[in-house]
Amino acid sequence: MRRDALVTAIGALWHDVGKFRQRAYWGEVKKHEAHGVEWLESLLTRVRFLTDGEKRTVLEVVGRHHEADPYERDIRLVQLADHLASGERVRRDEEERGDPSKEPLLSIFTRISLDGAGMGEGERRRWVYSTGRFAPGDAIFPKDSSAAHVDYRGLWNEFERSWLDLGEGSPVFHDPEAFILASVSQLRIHAWCVPSAVYRDEPDISLADHLQVTAALAYCLWDLDDALLDRLGSDPFRDEEVALLVGGDVAGIQRFLYTISSDGAAKALRGRSAFVGFLCDAVAEFVRTRIGIPSCNVLYSSGGHFFMLAPLSAGDKLVEVRSELDDVLLDFFGGDLMVAVDSVPVLGSDLKISPGRGTSPLGERWARLGERLRAAKEMPWREHAVREPERVFGPFGTGGVDECGVCHWEGGQPGGLRRRGIFRSLTGDEEGKCSLCASFEELADKVRAAEYLLVRRAEGSPRGQLEWHTVVRALGFELWPVDGKELGERYREGDVVLRLSAPDLRPVGVNGRTIPVTGFRFLPRATPVEPDGRIRDLDALGRASEGAQYFGTLRMDVDSLGRIFREGFGGRLSLSRMMTLSRMLTAFFEGDVDRMCREDQGERLYLLYSGGDDLLAVGSWDAVLGLAGTIRQTFADFTCRNPAITVSGGAGIHHVKYPVYRAARDAGDFLNRAKELRRPDGRAKDAFGIWGAVVDWDSFWWIRSWQGKIREWIKGAQVGRGFLFKMSRIARLNADLEAELRGRGRWGEKDMERAVRRSRWLWMLVYYMGRESAEVREELERLRTELVAQNRIPHLDLVARWVELSTREVEGR
Repeated sequence: MRRDALVTAIGALWHDVGKFRQRAYWGEVKKHEAHGVEWLESLLTRVRFLTDGEKRTVLEVVGRHHEADPYERDIRLVQLADHLASGERVRRDEEERGDPSKEPLLSIFTRISLDGAGMGEGERRRWVYSTGRFAPGDAIFPKDSSAAHVDYRGLWNEFERSWLDLGEGSPVFHDPEAFILASVSQLRIHAWCVPSAVYRDEPDISLADHLQVTAALAYCLWDLDDALLDRLGSDPFRDEEVALLVGGDVAGIQRFLYTISSDGAAKALRGRSAFVGFLCDAVAEFVRTRIGIPSCNVLYSSGGHFFMLAPLSAGDKLVEVRSELDDVLLDFFGGDLMVAVDSVPVLGSDLKISPGRGTSPLGERWARLGERLRAAKEMPWREHAVREPERVFGPFGTGGVDECGVCHWEGGQPGGLRRRGIFRSLTGDEEGKCSLCASFEELADKVRAAEYLLVRRAEGSPRGQLEWHTVVRALGFELWPVDGKELGERYREGDVVLRLSAPDLRPVGVNGRTIPVTGFRFLPRATPVEPDGRIRDLDALGRASEGAQYFGTLRMDVDSLGRIFREGFGGRLSLSRMMTLSRMLTAFFEGDVDRMCREDQGERLYLLYSGGDDLLAVGSWDAVLGLAGTIRQTFADFTCRNPAITVSGGAGIHHVKYPVYRAARDAGDFLNRAKELRRPDGRAKDAFGIWGAVVDWDSFWWIRSWQGKIREWIKGAQVGRGFLFKMSRIARLNADLEAELRGRGRWGEKDMERAVRRSRWLWMLVYYMGRESAEVREELERLRTELVAQNRIPHLDLVARWVELSTREVEGR
């Protein structure tokens, strides 16, 4: 990295920190630039890696970034970066002015609108964030504006204390990389809820995101020649290229995760999914370091995807980076996993929003990058196939030998490992796992107990047996999920320590040592364990189910997320909004979903994967259904109940001997069917595929409510189990009638509705329910009314099946 560009980026990262302090001390007659210089000057006295001249440069940038026509290049660069980053702001009405001391941040989710669905202006302004530290749970959920709590003084005091807590010996003050990572982390923790602009602009952009985007742009702009900078200085939003938007996408995840088989597949899947997350981290770091950009330029990395801003000169380096990545992954995985990496140029004009437009220029850039990444994934190993066809097409394996009982690897596949001096072998245990699969299971144990992620630059090429960390090491890094004890044993000076699932940079005290923390990362770890600490297997999860001893699988993801990013903000899509939306979704799926699994179902749920915008969980079948409902309701609250951003799910139920990888595929099929749901009003998706049937979420609540009531009636002997057969028979009669009527072709919906209401099932319903116990007759009358009035008859079969499973008597209980 260029030292002068790095110093400028540091100045840009802090250029508006005075706005945070100004709001904390509102009433003092002092500009935000002066507040920023005053605070930053005290911080920089602790920084050892900057020279006195470089510190003066940083302070000049912070104090003079609003000065007219400055001479110094650093200040001009930060001014330009600030203008480009501020092109995302939406002006308030002329007569309206905000109060910076009291006004909270509007939720990013209120801005989203898709296919005519969205939020009205009054409703949009209602949802805001209280001030407080960034953490999974209530802290990051939007509040009604009348109930939100705003205390910028308290938040600022906590921000200042957090820097004092780091200690003088922290690498944050001795290493520029650690300082930038810690600075971005501290801003994410404390300034995520502070609006970057309030007085004349809509307060929907956080100060943390504005500062990071400005720093990233400033680093990229240093590359431009002075003539272009002069042109941009007079008009920042010209059709001139200013940076590269670089994207990465791990391909083959589904195949990698769901083609394994063994008795311990749940544990193996947990380790594999954790590895995919670590691989994405390592690849993002590999790309970042190879093209020479600081960590503030990484806008997002999670769920198998990453995005970053790079100087235009990085384009040539990306070609080499792709080739190196292909070599490593082809050698280690033989084509099962690959990473697509590509870029598109960003113009100054792309960063100026157009609120009146249906799409934004940046949205079009985003779509173009997505197309390039998809094209790369559809033609993997293209260059290698031309140059070394046998390396891509085989033949592989030796045939007639033992194979791994989990991934079915045969000796000699892939062959590139031999060239690297790495060998993959069978472990020799009863299940005949290969060394890589065995290491994934060990990783699952590590992740369950991990509190920190230790990151180290690797020296030299890996040698010896193939394990998960061998792959990461081949990219130049070592990653170790560790608890406090192991952290004390492994930590060496120069290592980077990230606290897992707890945004907090306080150092760790271990065995008399003080180990610094420089960042944080969310990591889903919900894992059911036995009293002796062993991870529970599927048999145990099945036995813990209510009624039938089956296990369940659940897959969920956000509907139409690609379109939301491209089109959901209309002409208002910006780098900050893109980054905020990504990070908030990551916090939900990696932080809140993990919390829900732990709190709601205890030791009955296994969160195998959750990141980006999707998840896979296995567990007791009834716990899985409970989790689906909880996630959907919580996600609606998290996204301000905006109808434009919804989540769909798919759940299966299986015998404990059913292969987990097939169960995961089944749940994926049910999820895909749910996304095909189309309602009469044209609304799509936002649905749940349960055991092969598809229902909207309102129907799911209805089914869950009535199965709970009827289950209790059966347990209390108020109705017999034969009542379930009657319910199923009525549902089948109704289904047969509807199929017959649809087959007639000329019947309209109204005709069909009248015919159904006069059908045989209705009179059977009256007869059956009238013969049940008087204790429940009033409730049954309500059920009958809802079945007819709300057209719930098609769901009776699901109610009956759910009740039958939950009340099935199990021998030995």
